[in-house]
Amino acid sequence: MSTERTLNASADIPVFYDRLAPDYDDMTGFGNRFVQEKPFFRLLVENHHIATALDAGCGTGFHSLLLAQLGVRVTAVDISGEMLERLERHGREMKLDITRARSDFSGVRKVAPGPFDAVFCMGNTIPHLLSEADIRKALADFAAILRPGGMLTLQMLNYDRILATRERIQGARESNGVTYVRFYDFDDNRGLVLFNILRLETKDDKLTAGLITVPLLPVTGARIMSMLEECGYQGIKTFGSIAKDPFDTAVSKDLVILATTSQASPA
Repeated sequence: MSTERTLNASADIPVFYDRLAPDYDDMTGFGNRFVQEKPFFRLLVENHHIATALDAGCGTGFHSLLLAQLGVRVTAVDISGEMLERLERHGREMKLDITRARSDFSGVRKVAPGPFDAVFCMGNTIPHLLSEADIRKALADFAAILRPGGMLTLQMLNYDRILATRERIQGARESNGVTYVRFYDFDDNRGLVLFNILRLETKDDKLTAGLITVPLLPVTGARIMSMLEECGYQGIKTFGSIAKDPFDTAVSKDLVILATTSQASPA
């Protein structure tokens, strides 16, 4: 067995995601998700009158592209240039026009000042901010670029369950002869979890293994809801999936939150 260089991206999230970008679509089942998720996003777009949206932490652009297919004008922001390049490629192939910008969350208000009808922050992106102060600032910045009464959709893993069970394996997927195993290590000293992606490929009877790691802040449902309230969000609703299954702290895999800004203009 040969082993690729292990990348510890603790200090450099862009490097982690630049390295992951070539495998990201295969690892997440990019093509199949359009059929699975479009009905639920169509309802969101129609029920909340979404004509413009920010996709914050867009990755290779699945949600940006899905929203664009539904007629939404999308601005997509990500910290990884490699991820944004793949979004651009997808947009050309699908004949969808999406505005792209490279930035971390601290620069969102500069590169995407809005106002937007909706902000989508999907795929467990928020836990990459490693302090509650940084999360609170990101949520406040999202509120500032939403129109009055605009909607925020957050999707993250259910860390109540993960912390209670100390569950390490988050998922495994095989695609085109490569197996991707996503798992956690628990850094109790810093109150973080280390998100690992193990890539296994057999070629010419030789097994190649590559491992990349990035730290995350395991934010519980109660804490993220408290921070949303502190940032002035209203009508906060929690679900166990984008299909709006009930959220159960003990068993739900995901936590999906819908919240709106005040009808009054933000300060």
